[in-house]
Amino acid sequence: MSAALLPKRAFAQLSGPADFILTDANIITQGPARPRAAALAVKNGLIQAVGANADALALKGADSLVISAKGRTVIPGLNDSHLHVTRGGRFYALELRWDGVGSLARGLDMIRKQAALTPEGQWVRVIGGWSPYQFIEKRLPTPTELTEAAPDTPVYVLFLYSQGYLNRKAVEILGINRDTPTPPGTGYEFTEDGGAIIHATPNPDLLYATVGALPPMSAEDQALSSKHFFRELNRFGLTSAIDAGGGGHKFPKDYAGTEALAASGDLSLRISNYLFPQNKGHELTEFEEWTANWEAGANHAEGLMNGFVVEGGGEFLVWSAGDYENFMADRPDITTRENWRSELMAVTRHLLSKQWPLRIHATYDQSVNHILDVFEEAHALEVADGRSGFAAVRWAIDHGETLQKPTLQRIKALGGGVAVQARMAYAGEYFKERYGEDAARNAPPLRDIIDAGLPLGLGSDATRVASYNPWATLHWATTGRSVGGEKLHSKRHQLSREEALFHHTVGSAWFSHEELLKGRLKPGQFADFAVLNAPYLDVSDTDLKNIESDLTIMNGKPVYGAGEFAGLAPTLDPIKPDWSPVRRFGGFQAA
Repeated sequence: MSAALLPKRAFAQLSGPADFILTDANIITQGPARPRAAALAVKNGLIQAVGANADALALKGADSLVISAKGRTVIPGLNDSHLHVTRGGRFYALELRWDGVGSLARGLDMIRKQAALTPEGQWVRVIGGWSPYQFIEKRLPTPTELTEAAPDTPVYVLFLYSQGYLNRKAVEILGINRDTPTPPGTGYEFTEDGGAIIHATPNPDLLYATVGALPPMSAEDQALSSKHFFRELNRFGLTSAIDAGGGGHKFPKDYAGTEALAASGDLSLRISNYLFPQNKGHELTEFEEWTANWEAGANHAEGLMNGFVVEGGGEFLVWSAGDYENFMADRPDITTRENWRSELMAVTRHLLSKQWPLRIHATYDQSVNHILDVFEEAHALEVADGRSGFAAVRWAIDHGETLQKPTLQRIKALGGGVAVQARMAYAGEYFKERYGEDAARNAPPLRDIIDAGLPLGLGSDATRVASYNPWATLHWATTGRSVGGEKLHSKRHQLSREEALFHHTVGSAWFSHEELLKGRLKPGQFADFAVLNAPYLDVSDTDLKNIESDLTIMNGKPVYGAGEFAGLAPTLDPIKPDWSPVRRFGGFQAA
């Protein structure tokens, strides 16, 4: 159902007694007519009324659930504009998360304890979501330390898409040595203890391949893993995510777990999917198959409006145009790759002809300008053929850390937006070391994007690059500091807390055509919101990154509850397998 038509139909569903009423709250509505309110009422998964306690309670019926927020701050449900959410859910049960861990010593102890639980044939895997600068030791692990922690269990630790660390047992099981061939731009560094470091310089293919070589779960266990992962996201107030696909993650085969939840009505998160081709050099064939068999924008979730949607193509359109973001290596030049331009042109024109939205991974300003050369030519050719080109689709640059003002104007002229993630919060120290303090102060240029009038959506790029915790993103966007406390952004690019919230809700919704449906708590919009454990606008910067949700509502129903609200959300079956790291350690490690 289109964003233009849904609000009209929604208002027809708002009459009668409320299903749910929240009172005694400090609600940040983001609605211009009433920016603050004390209460709201929900009907049929939509906001029915917002105002004073009396306004909401006037809609109370015999079956209305009434809850007091007891003065807590309430915000619209957070929306991550770039989260590899389906892939994250697919692997969540098997991964040991270092997200939020305060010391390397503790991280290694977690590996030691998990190795004791991990059966033969399985791995201990720490697949991203952390930075060495979050540790008090301020350094990366070594293969020797991984071997000491788990001498008899294979261990793989991934740091961004820059490096991977294998203990001795992992090297033995993979059967690799100094003569093992590796893709261009990658390599193994073998260490004296028998372990190895995988280097992306800057090509991450070897890091992808190593993840892909690890044992998978059944589709049934993936669905349960995804359900627990989505509950973990609900823990932080997330109710929507835009899925950017990912390397080694094929649609629709690898989406079985999430699709099962969508079909059964068990999603606790609205997901808009961008499709990422896997067959290098033959990406057009994949997009032709997808556009022939899937309707962009159609909802595939049972009982949940806009619950599981195929949105468009990206974040990679063609692999040859990928400008990998390894700040520990030199900036790549996409123009040195054979056929990059013709491949990108073919895919772009196909998606435009089918009016499929698209987005493209581009870290560096130089790469974006080369890509824009292709986009502008594709648009002109489409118009010459009697079609609308970019005027008929929404499209975006993903990342854009070094975008410059003239480039922003080119993006604006084609009607694009920019989805920015908190990658600098995890890799900013390496960026600063390579490109200098002045460059880091403007990377990414948040204020310039806003001043240019471009749609801006905030997100994480979780789970392998950054943590999925949105409060880490909001902390970085408002303070300019990395997870290790390093001051990166200049004051000019630090957003106010109101701005950051807007771009992590309404701003992100633009990228899935939903800015009229979600992000504001006003009648007719989706009843997606979070009751926080701290006053977002008033807490200290230190406490800001520790905020969680006490109660998360999605589609008008509780999907997460803590403390006095714990009994409101549905009970989940225990995560599988029995030795899952999530059973022992949970997900994000709170301070």
